Amino acid sequence: MWEETLNDIDVESQPRSFIFNIPFLKERIDSIIVFLIIISSALILIIAIKFRLFDYWANFLRSTKFLRISTYPLLLSAVSVVSALLLQTVLWLRYKPQAFGPDEEIHWPFVSVVMSALNEEELVGKAIDSIFNSNYPQDKLELICINDGSRDMTFYRMMRAKQKYGDRIQVINFRKNLGKRKALYAGLKKSKGEVIVTFDADSKMGRSALRNLVTPLIKDKGTGAVSGRVAVLNEKENFLTRMLSVRYSISFDFGRAYQSVYGTVVCCPGALTAYRRELLQRFMPEFLNQRFLNTPCRHGEDRALTTLILRTGHMVRYQSNAVVYTTVPSKFSGMNKMYLRWTRSYIRETIFLSRFIFSRYRTKNRALPIIDFLFLNFLHPFHLFSLSIVAYSFAINPLFMIRHMAFLIISSFILSLYYLRTNKSLAFLYGIPYGIITALFLWWIVPFSALTMRNQSWLTR
Repeated sequence: MWEETLNDIDVESQPRSFIFNIPFLKERIDSIIVFLIIISSALILIIAIKFRLFDYWANFLRSTKFLRISTYPLLLSAVSVVSALLLQTVLWLRYKPQAFGPDEEIHWPFVSVVMSALNEEELVGKAIDSIFNSNYPQDKLELICINDGSRDMTFYRMMRAKQKYGDRIQVINFRKNLGKRKALYAGLKKSKGEVIVTFDADSKMGRSALRNLVTPLIKDKGTGAVSGRVAVLNEKENFLTRMLSVRYSISFDFGRAYQSVYGTVVCCPGALTAYRRELLQRFMPEFLNQRFLNTPCRHGEDRALTTLILRTGHMVRYQSNAVVYTTVPSKFSGMNKMYLRWTRSYIRETIFLSRFIFSRYRTKNRALPIIDFLFLNFLHPFHLFSLSIVAYSFAINPLFMIRHMAFLIISSFILSLYYLRTNKSLAFLYGIPYGIITALFLWWIVPFSALTMRNQSWLTR
């Protein structure tokens, strides 16, 4: 995988399955996928009629006073979800990564990559190599490495890399673990770049990632940050990592792609994001001392930085051709811990975002962020409400669950088609079991995270 990704990063958007290398299919893939979405949607309707889901639901919802009252919010919720998904899809189809024309004169800015590491002795050396294997102008590139209190050979690996690359690397050593926020601050103080790029030590940067990442910052002074695309480095390790690969792809190539159209990507990943230095300097003290529920915030620094950038009124974009490969959990318990950490920061930053998203924090593109904000925060209570109704129906008629499963499988298949359009790989089928697992077994993540917001442990350390 390491050697494979030393090639130009566009490899990630190339067909990886034999069937999609057929010229006829390659030329018509978008039309084929749109056709599949239409057919799958029609299939959902046919299944619903065939198994008399509508009749059963109508009788079921009339069976008690509580269920009769529940009918109205359930229908309203369903209509809202479908409408929002259609709007997101229209925006997604309009997305294209920004690029320079063949005759444009480009003045590349000096870039400082800031990378902190905690106990990453196995990968940190390769992560550093990937940065300097980049096709970004080497005389305009530096790396700031921060050893965040590692107890293994991480610091030694960093010093070995410094011997190899010389003054292009600066190494900072923390005697104890201080966290990513202080590591970023230390790196920012040592750096000299007008663009600061965050990068994770367990990741591998694509060869063209830096060029593609800074392009929107050069083309538009109103852009304050740019998110890269995070792909899965250990995708082929087991069934779970293959499912997570589809999940990551949809999260970035769909979620961040449609948000990028109106310049409001709400979460730029710490694994690969470019920021304007001048903006980071504005709110660094606030970032370092962020508190929530009278507790210092120790995780979710990437989402916190994104919120602060948006608050300045700047656009936040996404570049699908700036790819970084990262290691994901290979066990279900590890995935749960990762989601808990993400969800806690999501809840916290949603509250902070709500304080200005409805205001005149910028002069244009304010309506669509509000619509998306309302929809995304409506999804979680809708999921819990719908799941409770389904669980109740199962208690009354267990066989009805089989019909629900057929409906859920087709719905997961439709969502997986978003992956198929971007990656053109049959691996999109892993999105089907992932959708089922998410709906049935991960519903507790949001309410549990909300009840344990004071827990600031990293969980994976």
